[in-house]
Amino acid sequence: MSSTPYFDGVVIDQTDRSAPLELEFGRSSDWQDENLIYLVVDGRPLIMDDATGRQIYRAMMKLGAFLGYDQAP
Repeated sequence: MSSTPYFDGVVIDQTDRSAPLELEFGRSSDWQDENLIYLVVDGRPLIMDDATGRQIYRAMMKLGAFLGYDQAP
């Protein structure tokens, strides 16, 4: 897969710290040479279609703004 990871790490669930989750996401051109968002969650890969990627991006931007992540700490 031709990809560029933007995040690759372990995420700890705040309600169950004993169950860490491996998470990677980024850009993939593996599907018909389109640049699409991909996720890998605990080794399970997923390449999103363009419409779904845009929908998730907009939702995450709204959530980040609500949580104040767009502001300096």
